[in-house]
Amino acid sequence: MRFYQEKIYQFEWFNQNGAGPLWCLGSSCIAAIDKKIFVSAWEQVKHIPPLNCARWILYEKTNSNWKILKVDNQFTREPAPVCVLNDGRIFVSANPFMLEKEAYQGVSIPVVHQFFPPDYKKEIKQPVYWCEPVTFWEHSYRNFATDAANCQIILFHNKGYEKAYWSLLDKDGKWSHSGKLYWPWGYGYEIPQRIRLCYNNVLIKNSAVYVLGTSDIVEPNPVWRQYKRQITGREWDFDFRRVFFSFTPDIKKEPFIYWIEIAEREKTAGYVRNADLYVDDNGIVHLLWVEKSCDERLREKFFPDEILTYSLKYAQMKNGKMIEKKDILFFTEEKISNIWGRFHITPEKRLFIFVAVSGLDEQQKQRAINYLIEIDSTGNIVSKETVKFTKPFTIFHTAGIRNGSPPSNVIHIYGHPQGIDNEVWYGNIEIN
Repeated sequence: MRFYQEKIYQFEWFNQNGAGPLWCLGSSCIAAIDKKIFVSAWEQVKHIPPLNCARWILYEKTNSNWKILKVDNQFTREPAPVCVLNDGRIFVSANPFMLEKEAYQGVSIPVVHQFFPPDYKKEIKQPVYWCEPVTFWEHSYRNFATDAANCQIILFHNKGYEKAYWSLLDKDGKWSHSGKLYWPWGYGYEIPQRIRLCYNNVLIKNSAVYVLGTSDIVEPNPVWRQYKRQITGREWDFDFRRVFFSFTPDIKKEPFIYWIEIAEREKTAGYVRNADLYVDDNGIVHLLWVEKSCDERLREKFFPDEILTYSLKYAQMKNGKMIEKKDILFFTEEKISNIWGRFHITPEKRLFIFVAVSGLDEQQKQRAINYLIEIDSTGNIVSKETVKFTKPFTIFHTAGIRNGSPPSNVIHIYGHPQGIDNEVWYGNIEIN
């Protein structure tokens, strides 16, 4: 295994607008095709008030540096995920703000920018067609994915707390099909409600579409909500405690199946977060997510006997049925702040997981470790190696098949290094 790392850019936090370069964690802002590497960067703009105080910048990696292909001239809140097709075209999903820059929030209009090889100077800006008239705002929680071989791209945009709209861009460059995906119902809450899913992993393959997402709703337990308000001083509080999965065998002809709950930590106010999704050539769906057993802030008062655990979970499904479920990593009572992972597939169909584990060491200093883990066809660990980056990543995107980057023996990484939240770095790992 060989690895390399370098800084791409840094930016200033002029305002806190609730987003950041890696905020669209379900999608990806790095893509690779034919030895070319592209990054859709995010930076805040001075003197622009929140929320829409950011813009995206498209970079291409050259032999010596990172070349800017495009600096967007409109403002937005969130980063702009990127997809590539086998013919080398790049697609950037943008959500520009349509009101005056002083406005706190309001109407945004989703568009897709298309850049053409070989020099990517030619650009087409294309509005998105939806199934009905709809107004979107700056909080899009959008998901962007492609089937590069079949030249299909799908875009999901959240609308409120009930549903997401989706639209399919076909090989002819037309938004040929569109619809809505409603969120699952939370019947067990004190007040039943839809469970909004955010930061979803989306995969499209031969017109089948798969979605893995995390609950992102206002704390539904009124007692816990009030207790946490005393701790944080905030009126708002959102929970991430349930992960759901759905799919359609043909987005052009069939509806999504009703949601299947993959994991939950409701009883102990824990944390569950989707990480990645992959579908192999046998139709087996590979799922990756992280779990924390409980909210340590509430443990002493509400569930003092609960053991605090952190884990990276893996599962396999076929035809909507769970066939394997395993721990990839598991920690007990350690001071971990985050676990994150992404799948990586090689041309030989070997399946790897690149992982970041971050938190505090025994001296209460920040610490991060990166692992490269290979698993076999049943999810058993074949190998686990520490990737000794000079500055280990704590949170990251990778170039993967969900955004059109083909299977490769090189993992391309875009993320924050340990302890530096205003720099974004590139890393790669060459697999033996």
